[in-house]
Amino acid sequence: MSAYDPAKHHRRSIRLKGHDYAAGGVYFVTLCAQGRVPLFGSMKNGMPELSEGGRVAEQCWHAIPEHFPEVEACEFVVMPDHMHGIIFMPHRGAKHLSPEQPPERSLKPGERPKGTSRTLGSIVRGYKIGVTKWYRENTHVEKVWQRDYYERIVRDAAAEEQIVRYIRLNPWRCVQHLGKGLRGMGNIALWQAEKLGVLCSRNASERAKNVAAIPGAPVYLSGFHSPMEQKTFKRLLAAKRNVIWCPAWGVSAKNLSPEALTALEENRMLILEMKDSEGNLAAAEARNRFVIQAADRLWTPHVTPGGMLDRLLKDER
Repeated sequence: MSAYDPAKHHRRSIRLKGHDYAAGGVYFVTLCAQGRVPLFGSMKNGMPELSEGGRVAEQCWHAIPEHFPEVEACEFVVMPDHMHGIIFMPHRGAKHLSPEQPPERSLKPGERPKGTSRTLGSIVRGYKIGVTKWYRENTHVEKVWQRDYYERIVRDAAAEEQIVRYIRLNPWRCVQHLGKGLRGMGNIALWQAEKLGVLCSRNASERAKNVAAIPGAPVYLSGFHSPMEQKTFKRLLAAKRNVIWCPAWGVSAKNLSPEALTALEENRMLILEMKDSEGNLAAAEARNRFVIQAADRLWTPHVTPGGMLDRLLKDER
């Protein structure tokens, strides 16, 4: 099996910025394995580890232009039980939908789909048959794909950019179990590294907020909730450091800043799910206690005497 590598397992779109979407169709397609069985690999440390069949699914995607010369097979990702991809095709008389051919089980090894139409349906059908052919010749699997597929017309550059980011983040959207009831999304291997807990009281002075030196560490762990913690969070993301974040609202990739999304995409972030995600003071106390207990060492640039953080630190001594 091969470990997931964004540089290998994605094909960036080669179309120029400012592409005229009226001159050709751009489509976002999703194909699911039959019964959502993980035929193409498994998840390991928060990332897909592709099987030989999964690598074949990648190769067949790259080979689409060989069978449909005017078509571009652009951004894509193969997951254990499904795949996402963007297809660009010229409009010239080609409609984006076409009827499905009979189920793949009716095809013999080496048989290609009938017809030469350049519809989206024929392109997807040819891709599915290529992958199915390998499985039938090399495994006992006969039915690889669900009969239907999901498609969406990409109407402008903004929509394409949003879909490309969704595809690139897809591996990191899988929530993984870290043990002892703890769940996380992102690079769960960071949990095994040495962690510097970052904690600061809410009413840190301006002098403390402007502290320049953040101690070096393999991984930084915090809820990044207080004003100074938030400022530190932004600095760490800008410096491309490894971060474990336990936000009040739980595990989700929704409403993340572009910098945080990039950190997920580049495998530099793990988002942990806290048991108490109410966002109140009790949840904040539980989150800070978790950071204190889980960190190998702490960085506390400002602690208000007699405050909640001061009490928690004394309790854990």
